[in-house]
Amino acid sequence: MDETGVFDRVTESGGARATLAAAARAARAMARAGDDPAARAAADPNGAMTHSWLFTGPPGSGRSVAAKAFAQALLCTDPDVVGCGRCRGCLTAEANTHGDLMNVTTEGAVIQVKVVRSEVIPWAHRRPTTAEWRVVIIEDADRLNDESANALLKAVEEPPERTVFLLCAPTTDPSDFSVTLRSRCRHVYVPTPTREHVVAALRMSNPELTVEQAEWAGTIANGHIGRAKGLATDEGTREWRGRALDLVEAVFDPSRAYLRTRELASKAEAESKRRNAPREEKELEQLTNSLGLGAKGKGAQAATRGSAGVIKELEENQKRRRKRTEFELVDMALMDMVGLLRDALLVSSGIGADGSGGGGSGGGTGGGAGPTPINPDRRRTASELARRVPPEGLVACIDAVMGARKAMARNVRSAVALDGMMGAMQVACRVGQR
Repeated sequence: MDETGVFDRVTESGGARATLAAAARAARAMARAGDDPAARAAADPNGAMTHSWLFTGPPGSGRSVAAKAFAQALLCTDPDVVGCGRCRGCLTAEANTHGDLMNVTTEGAVIQVKVVRSEVIPWAHRRPTTAEWRVVIIEDADRLNDESANALLKAVEEPPERTVFLLCAPTTDPSDFSVTLRSRCRHVYVPTPTREHVVAALRMSNPELTVEQAEWAGTIANGHIGRAKGLATDEGTREWRGRALDLVEAVFDPSRAYLRTRELASKAEAESKRRNAPREEKELEQLTNSLGLGAKGKGAQAATRGSAGVIKELEENQKRRRKRTEFELVDMALMDMVGLLRDALLVSSGIGADGSGGGGSGGGTGGGAGPTPINPDRRRTASELARRVPPEGLVACIDAVMGARKAMARNVRSAVALDGMMGAMQVACRVGQR
């Protein structure tokens, strides 16, 4: 296979790219072998292709990118390059408009069992229409609860001949993903990409970016491809990062520290409403039009009877979406704080705020001899943190931030979680004790 096309977006580390490319080639050979089991087995003698896949990796590693690239390759129609990225099959799959591709997402805390039973499974059991395969992508498979995971299990155990399931989750841990489903899937681990890979992905998707812009965004995104794109192209994302990093410095200002945490929580709520408002307005308009609300004439009253319940369900779904967006915004800020505290630890260890000194391998995503700072534009802040707080205090601060993330995952309100985090950080930094 020509190593150009959709698989260029998949990191080479860990062998994910080679595994998926080989499977895509085998899938094409199997499809062209027809429905005879012996011919299909002969077309894939090494067992490169299977019907159920699980993609795992850290946030931003590109696990969903890898799944989508694989889906494009399975739907590709180029006669020579499997996953060319240019044919109608690849382009419509990328735009999520291909008739043989289903992308299952959720705006709530879980993927409901009714979605799996009434939408996913019936669709998966149909024959492909224009492609050689049907592909189901579940990007947030960790949001399958026990009931919906069990409903999906039967289809994964006995999949239709021409349907492939691609599931994405953070880890294979039972708290993230069903153990039984895991045993029926081939696992592909997508590691955190290197800074160089992130920069290359940025330049590929945004050719107008300068080298300097891509390098800056690729460095501070700490291996998160999606975040790097936002930092490079969106002023709001850059402003949100600045607000998060300023919160670390606010630890030393007792008179304003808790005002800053409340401000971050309220800003996240407001930003979530702002981002979702256009979509919500459109959804409500479409629903009211379909229900005939406001219509006059004979039969209009009967046609709209019971509409209140449908509208209430829409409002509940929109509320869940806003809460999820709010959670993601605060979580993003918390991870930015962890990055700055980690930079301060590098300084404390003698590596230096510029990444110099100290050899060996470490937590940086660059390709140098040792770990490098995640926030090179905040070198002065990292140095000041290292001067004022001992290493064990910085570690305790990181634990406090991660504790806030865990609290929010348990549905603790963001304002409460952030206040608790700030208190723990001030104790770790001995604010007011000297």
